[in-house]
Amino acid sequence: MTMNELMKSLQREHKGHKQLLTLLEGKLARLKQNIPLDFNLLSDAVDYIENYAGRYHHPKEDIIYHYMVDNQLDPHKDFAKIIEEHHKLEQITTQLKTSLQGILLDAITSTSRFVIELEEFIQIHQQHLHKEDTVIFPQIEHKLTEDDWQKILPKIPNQEDDPLFGTKVQAEYLELYHRLTEG
Repeated sequence: MTMNELMKSLQREHKGHKQLLTLLEGKLARLKQNIPLDFNLLSDAVDYIENYAGRYHHPKEDIIYHYMVDNQLDPHKDFAKIIEEHHKLEQITTQLKTSLQGILLDAITSTSRFVIELEEFIQIHQQHLHKEDTVIFPQIEHKLTEDDWQKILPKIPNQEDDPLFGTKVQAEYLELYHRLTEG
C-alpha cells in the first residue's frame, strides 16, 4: 500500500460515513415530525458506525495521528485533539446505542431526549469528519515525507474494505443501505 492509496481509502471511507449521516438526518427529521420509525434500522446504522469506524477506520488514522504527535509535527495540537475526539465519538456512539437498546426493549425512554441524542450524534460526527477533511488530512499530506510514510505504512493494519460503502458491499450492509434510503 502507498501513501496515496491509504489517503484515498480514508477519504473514500469519509464519503461513505457522510452519506450515512445524511441518511440519518432524514430519519431524524421524520422522528421530529412524529412519523414512526424503524428503530431496528437506526440501531443497525449505529452498529455499523461503531463497528467499522471503531475497529477499522479510526485505528488507521490514529497510527498516523500518533506519528504526527510523537515526531513533533503537531505544533497546534490538532492531532492530539483529534485523537481525543475519537474517544469522544466512541462514548457518544455507545450512549446512543444504549438509548436505542432501551427503546427496542420497550423501556421507558423519552423520545425528545432520544431526538437530542441522535441530533448530537450526527452533528459531532459531521464536525469531526469536516475537521479531518479540511484541517487534518491536508496537514498530513503537506508535512509527511516519503521517509515518514516508510515508517508509518508497515504499522497500518491490512485494509478492511468498508462493508457498506466499499468496493464489495456485504449483503447484511447492502440491506441496511437499501432500508436507509427508503422513504
